[in-house]
Amino acid sequence: MEVFVARQPILKLNEQVYGFELLYRSSQYNKFTYIDANRATSEVLLNSFVTIGLDKLSQNRPCFINFTEELLLKKIPEYFNPEKLIVEILEDVSWTLDLIRVCRELKQKGFLIALDDVVSVAQTEVVELLNYVDIIKVDIQIALPRDRAEIIQMAKARGITLLAEKVETREEHQQCVKEGFELFQGYFYSKPEVFSAIDLPLISSSYFHLIKELSVPSEQINLNKVTELFEQDLALTYKLLRLVNTSIYQLSVPIHSIKQAVMLLGTETLKKWLYVLSIEQSNPHLPTGSEHIWKLSLQRAKMCEQVAIKMGMERKADGYFLIGFISLIDVITKRSIKELSEMLPLDKEIKQALNFTNNSYRTVLDLVIAMERADFDWLENKMNSELITFNELFEIYGQAISWTDHLYSEVFFSNEDSMDNRNEL
Repeated sequence: MEVFVARQPILKLNEQVYGFELLYRSSQYNKFTYIDANRATSEVLLNSFVTIGLDKLSQNRPCFINFTEELLLKKIPEYFNPEKLIVEILEDVSWTLDLIRVCRELKQKGFLIALDDVVSVAQTEVVELLNYVDIIKVDIQIALPRDRAEIIQMAKARGITLLAEKVETREEHQQCVKEGFELFQGYFYSKPEVFSAIDLPLISSSYFHLIKELSVPSEQINLNKVTELFEQDLALTYKLLRLVNTSIYQLSVPIHSIKQAVMLLGTETLKKWLYVLSIEQSNPHLPTGSEHIWKLSLQRAKMCEQVAIKMGMERKADGYFLIGFISLIDVITKRSIKELSEMLPLDKEIKQALNFTNNSYRTVLDLVIAMERADFDWLENKMNSELITFNELFEIYGQAISWTDHLYSEVFFSNEDSMDNRNEL
């Protein structure tokens, strides 16, 4: 499934790029298609940070993303690095005390807050909010001259940065500079540019079971069960690894198992991301063509795990499961394995093995791939130097197929029930 995000540059006085606004798009057609605001923001977050990659979009500059009242109250922005994200808020949200408190907490955590589409500062609620605002975005096509003058005067008095948006001509740009604007955005400088990438579809049953597992008090969460659910869904595992890489903590610990990634990210952060995913709405079935890859990934994972155990490497069995599980991720995402291994916070040896460097992980993966391809000549030559016989490998192969078929049957036969019970979660 192809996903899209548009970015539009925000320029400084010298016309150098200050940052980018990230915008919802549903296709390569560079125009906003109406969609629920919560879902639009959720898709921008997931597509930008997880699927496409913020490094590719941001060029190491901050990104403006519009947050709805609901997402702010859920404290979704707090997951991100405040150096990479500017929280953009529409002026017409309901400025309750709870929302004001959220803005105060965001400021304390180092976030910059931008107030979007400002056409007037006459409302009492807006005046209260200005204590926490760093940037005011003024729609110069809509704001009346008198209101615009009041906004500029108030911003200068409070030391708030003025951003002129929807600038369309050189004359408008020069007028904004004269009035004291410091940042600029609009078609005069650049239209939004659309980026795309291939997203991995979620399996609804795994996803909804995961929500259930995490919808209990923290001390009652079964991490082994949570890990098991990730091990059933390649898309969830891939997103998990990407989330570890984009977290506010900028974790540098190399990942060698799915359970380790779950523990590093933490259940509270997982709950926030599952909430965002629930708004985005996962598909109930794998798209045509994905089923074979999903099953083969599971089969490889189980084979790598069991081969490693048979060869006396049971202490690292989780790592062998992981490399088998993600060994086909390049086929689904249509990205090179080199690019993907750089994007994911994997253990160094796992990364090397994915890039065909000889080590114990690569040895096991090569055995497994040769077995599934029925490359018996290669296996016959290789078996003499490994701590496993062909008969043992063949037996593991059959067990892995049986395990995968059983798991597949469980997941997809329960899928319809999961969808029926969706409203109960």
